[in-house]
Amino acid sequence: MIEFPESFRWLIAGPTGSGKSYFAGWIAEKLHDLEKRFIVLDTDTKNHYGLVQLKKVKLLRIKPGYDYDFWKVANIRDSVLVVPTEAFLLKKGVDELIEIYKHFLKVIFRAKKPVVVFIEEVHRYQHGYKPDKSVEVLAREGRKYGINPIYITQRIQEFPKILWSNCTGTFVFRWTIPQDIRYIKDMIPNFEEINRELRRHDVLFYNHITGEIKMIPKEMIIRRTRHYG
Repeated sequence: MIEFPESFRWLIAGPTGSGKSYFAGWIAEKLHDLEKRFIVLDTDTKNHYGLVQLKKVKLLRIKPGYDYDFWKVANIRDSVLVVPTEAFLLKKGVDELIEIYKHFLKVIFRAKKPVVVFIEEVHRYQHGYKPDKSVEVLAREGRKYGINPIYITQRIQEFPKILWSNCTGTFVFRWTIPQDIRYIKDMIPNFEEINRELRRHDVLFYNHITGEIKMIPKEMIIRRTRHYG
């Protein structure tokens, strides 16, 4: 149902509660089965925690007051799940976490090692309508080194179109807010009509290269690791 080309840049977009993180974890399991390395940058303490059940998936907890050797993390052979602790979120907040992740993304790019990077709440990685350099460089030059980003957002109108236009594919869930639907329609032809046919937790895949549209029914999206979101 999902094929992983040598180079890709994907967006996963859906409203809160639509099933984005469950679906992202399903993709991570597929990557694991193919022995493809991934790094998940989570903004929640437990959303993707179930992925540590997979072999060779390391857990890195971000704690307040700690410095981390991200160069070492970027160069290990195993996949990595990065999550904040509750103490970090209470003391520092998500914005400070994103600043740490921006630095980590720059390190990942400098390491030049093939990896798929899941970036949760990617709409936070920008200044105004311009994406932060940490994600922009992955979009423009990551393919040279086999670095493939998967952007995840529930705020589609805040995801910069300059970044979206660079994507090779979009996975999108059902939307109900008219403004969001119109925004998506500018990128995905006939989305208004297609959106009415989507059930909750169904996923539409739009290939930006070929213009092909595929439907992934919710019955096909079955995780074997526990989802905590």
